[in-house]
Amino acid sequence: MQIQTIEDLYREKSRVIFRYLIKIGCPKEDAEDIVQTTFSKAFEHMIHLNVDNPSAWLFRVSINNYYDLCRKKKRYPHAQIDESFFENMYQMGEDGEQIVLKKEHKNEIETVLNQLSPTQSNLLLLKYELDLSYEEISVLLNMKVDTIRTTLYRSRNTFKQKWSEFVERQS
Repeated sequence: MQIQTIEDLYREKSRVIFRYLIKIGCPKEDAEDIVQTTFSKAFEHMIHLNVDNPSAWLFRVSINNYYDLCRKKKRYPHAQIDESFFENMYQMGEDGEQIVLKKEHKNEIETVLNQLSPTQSNLLLLKYELDLSYEEISVLLNMKVDTIRTTLYRSRNTFKQKWSEFVERQS
């Protein structure tokens, strides 16, 4: 196994962690602080030498720091998406008109996304908003690729079901 330095990990993972924190609702300044705190803890504990999967450790510590911050400020994580989410999630089998309609319903889709379990919404954000591969998500979350595939499949289906219910209620 190749041992990465903290500097290598920072170059590779800091931007992904930062972008993910923003997508789950963390303000930019707090996300920057959390990334900095996470990597200072990593350096302090020399995690690149002591942990089997340092990427997963960094990711988990940063998310836990964000949840701690939310508890302190009595805020709750709220997923935020942009247009690439729709294009990536619905690119299979849907025409341009449907994609445009989904873009127009951004707030509604964020509402539905926030109705999913944290695991489901997190995986959907990692896959379709941050455009990470199954393998990259697997490394970040320290889960098997097959587990990621299965959970994402179920998450997509749950999202589509909740979206249909939401649209029906709006009609």
